[in-house]
Amino acid sequence: MTQAPDPRFNRLLLVDDEPGIRKMMSLDLSSDGYQVFTAEDGTKGLEVFDREKPCLVLTDLKMPGIDGIEVLRRIKEKSPETEVIVITGHGDMDLAIRSLQLDASDFITKPVNPRALQVALERAQKRLALKAELRAYTRELEQRVADATEKVVASERLAAVGQTVSSLVHSIKNMLSGLKGGAYLIKEGRSQQSEKMMDHGMEMLQRNLRRVQNLVYDLLTLAKPRQPKLEEVPTAELMREAVDLLAPLAQDKEVELSLEVPKEAQSVHADRKAILDSLINLICNAVDAAATRSGGWVKVGLINGREEVAFEVEDNGPGLDEEAESRIFEGFYSSKGAAGTGLGLMVTQKIAREHGGRVDYDNRPGQGVTFWLVLPKRLPKEEEPSHLREIW
Repeated sequence: MTQAPDPRFNRLLLVDDEPGIRKMMSLDLSSDGYQVFTAEDGTKGLEVFDREKPCLVLTDLKMPGIDGIEVLRRIKEKSPETEVIVITGHGDMDLAIRSLQLDASDFITKPVNPRALQVALERAQKRLALKAELRAYTRELEQRVADATEKVVASERLAAVGQTVSSLVHSIKNMLSGLKGGAYLIKEGRSQQSEKMMDHGMEMLQRNLRRVQNLVYDLLTLAKPRQPKLEEVPTAELMREAVDLLAPLAQDKEVELSLEVPKEAQSVHADRKAILDSLINLICNAVDAAATRSGGWVKVGLINGREEVAFEVEDNGPGLDEEAESRIFEGFYSSKGAAGTGLGLMVTQKIAREHGGRVDYDNRPGQGVTFWLVLPKRLPKEEEPSHLREIW
């Protein structure tokens, strides 16, 4: 008794140019439970295959026009999963071997022995079932990996959000303490009629309000991409403005702040406010670093390249330790402790990249750091920003 085919794989195409063989085999296969489609040559066989998408194909090797080898090759190109059994004569063993090389699942010889055909079909169905199980297992494995990845990403995202919130809370808490301290000094100064105490309290209020303002600006800058409002900006003018703004800070911290503008200083196509803020960030960090030692100094200069300019800020502070250097552009990390939010360099780097530039640095532990804000002189139209050019 012939074993019934798996219902998943019972669609079968029979291609043979002999009407008697087609009719006889079609009847036998149909009675065994197969849904049989027939074709009298290779051309018709490929048309039926495209239309019906059978899982199994039985094809004679020697046929006029497109032979069985070509039928096998084209079916495997279209559907590698389809199992093809070739039917050959006793003298066509070379063709039979070639068909196996083209990934035919089996071959049987004429006249077709029912038992041999049954074994070949059962073997082909087992291969189809194995492939189906493998596909199902692969899909399940891919889904498990996707689920696990989603959980990991969600966990990392939650951890990142928690770290960000924690850092923000810490920074804001310090600023609020400064605001409360300033308000307390003003209140006490009024009750004691002490102008000195009130002035000190007002200075604390103003300083911490500036910190709040800077934090909000940095967060807004980092929150979303922004298109720079480009204009021709004289580099010398920009550098002088940044240095003039920070001269009182440097003087207060007893740091020598100097500016050296080369005669050939040119204009740069940039967002004036964004680049000015970036320069202020770099100079302010340098002043803070230089203030940690006696005789601290900060030098601001400019390097003119063929296609780029580099604003240079050098200090003789302690340099960056190993941890600070490894986290230099990381948000919410600051070597200043409670006095900084760690966003300055991150914001500066983002602004530079929005201009198609970059931030480079040279760390000299124990001797200081030099930062370069590198910008293209002009961003060509239709060109993507690039931070891969060299300035020298």
